[in-house]
Amino acid sequence: QAIVTGEGPVENWASHIADPFAVNGLTSAYVTQFAPSPVAMFAVSGRKFQKSVTPLDLWYGPDRNLWLGPYTQNVPAYLTGELPGDYGWDTAGLGADPTTLEKYREAE
Repeated sequence: QAIVTGEGPVENWASHIADPFAVNGLTSAYVTQFAPSPVAMFAVSGRKFQKSVTPLDLWYGPDRNLWLGPYTQNVPAYLTGELPGDYGWDTAGLGADPTTLEKYREAE
């Protein structure tokens, strides 16, 4: 970082946090050539969006990120997305029994 920008890691981080798009040279070179200059920000269908999406929806619940993304098949029924780290993959069946799972969580 210091060789390219002449700044240390803290200064680079602070400038990136202040304006992430201006600091990254690739952003101005590549992103702007694919996006139309006035980007329209409205719904095409005219219907209002029903559910408000929060950042936690990506990690919890039925629509969470899964271990193979869209290629994930046969998620066990006991993996509902209510626990941290539940990506729909349990080949050893460690979470199948609720009492054993509670003991594992306590030991962790």
